[in-house]
Amino acid sequence: MEFKQLRHFVAVIESGTVSAAAVVLCITQPALTRSIKNLEARLHAKLLERQPRGIAPTEAGTRLYHRAKMILNETENTASDVTATAKGELGSLNIGVAAMFAGDPMAKVLVRLAKAVPGLTLNVTEGFYEDLIMDLKTAHVEALITNFPPGIADEELVFEPLITVRSQFVISAGHPLARKSRTTWADVRGCNLALVRQAHVSSLLADLFATENLTMGRPAIETNSLSLLRSLVLSGNYASILPEHLLEEDIAGGRIKCLELKGATFERSSGLILRYSEARRPAVQHFIEAARASFSDWPALAA
Repeated sequence: MEFKQLRHFVAVIESGTVSAAAVVLCITQPALTRSIKNLEARLHAKLLERQPRGIAPTEAGTRLYHRAKMILNETENTASDVTATAKGELGSLNIGVAAMFAGDPMAKVLVRLAKAVPGLTLNVTEGFYEDLIMDLKTAHVEALITNFPPGIADEELVFEPLITVRSQFVISAGHPLARKSRTTWADVRGCNLALVRQAHVSSLLADLFATENLTMGRPAIETNSLSLLRSLVLSGNYASILPEHLLEEDIAGGRIKCLELKGATFERSSGLILRYSEARRPAVQHFIEAARASFSDWPALAA
């Protein structure tokens, strides 16, 4: 039994006559009649019987019609799914996002991506740079949006800067240092520090203190939660380093103050990181396009 014969048989049933089906199929009536007869011979069953106003399926023909429709529909759906998957419009994509972008910035990317390719299932993991890079290299995620620590280079990875993020040493308006007209690194050393738990942040701070001939004390709190760091700063008991874009309302409202210290403003490129082996995958390309478009609409941070 051939796929073509099933298609011919279904067309005859749905058209009501062999002649009408031949027109739909763009074949001659004799060719279509032969195809149906060959199908009946293959199945050892009479499938059609003549009626005063055309033809109708026998009991065996009715059963074949329903099965044939299922087969034809499933075949068409399979072809569509395979084509959509090849175009990156169906399937799943595993994405990693740095904590500083896990709010509105990433939401904009995901909404844009979902509108462009609604058949793509998105699995999103939030984390910090070191953990996300490990996930990328071990294929747990296929693309990242994250900050780029200084001095990074990896021949297995593609780095595409999209924006520049500025982070500041910050305290609350109620912190004791907020009342000082001039702040020094020695003052900061005496503060309770609450810092993100990342090796490159600790290294950067140690270097800054060293330039002032100071040693850096141990942070009072280390965490992987930026929202917790913000709350700790607002409590008035801690100083921290946080991205400006997460504190815009707090700074504008006077609740948080940026310390004016030499070297206390940190600018980092941020954007996409991909494995070379995944960069051309269609689904990843859709994600890249959504990220580029979304971050270009973010004027406060556009590079």
